[in-house]
Amino acid sequence: MTIDRGILDRIRARGEEVLTQVSAGLTSNPRFAKAVEGAMRGKEKLEQGVGRALKRINVPTRSELKRALARIESLEREVAELKAKAKARPAARRRPAARKPRPKPAPAR
Repeated sequence: MTIDRGILDRIRARGEEVLTQVSAGLTSNPRFAKAVEGAMRGKEKLEQGVGRALKRINVPTRSELKRALARIESLEREVAELKAKAKARPAARRRPAARKPRPKPAPAR
C-alpha cells in the first residue's frame, strides 16, 4: 500500500498551520504568559531548594562541579605548558651543577 506523497505533504503543511495558529494564540494570551512565568519561578525555587538540600548533605551542586572541572582543566593546561618548557630547555641547563666534595675530617689523634 503506497500513500501519495502529495497527500502527506498537504497533511504536514496543514499540521504546521494549526500548530502556528495555536502557538500564536497561546503566546498572545496573558493568562498563558502568567502561567509560564509562574512555572519558571517555581522551577527556579525548586532548583534553589534542591541545591540547599544537596549542600546540607555535602553533595556538590552542578555549578560547583563545573567550577571544579574548569579548575582541573586549567591546571592540566599549566602542567602541559610547564612540561613543554622543560623539554625545550637545553640539556646542559637542566642538569644540576656539580657539587664540590666535602673535605674529609682529619683523623683524631
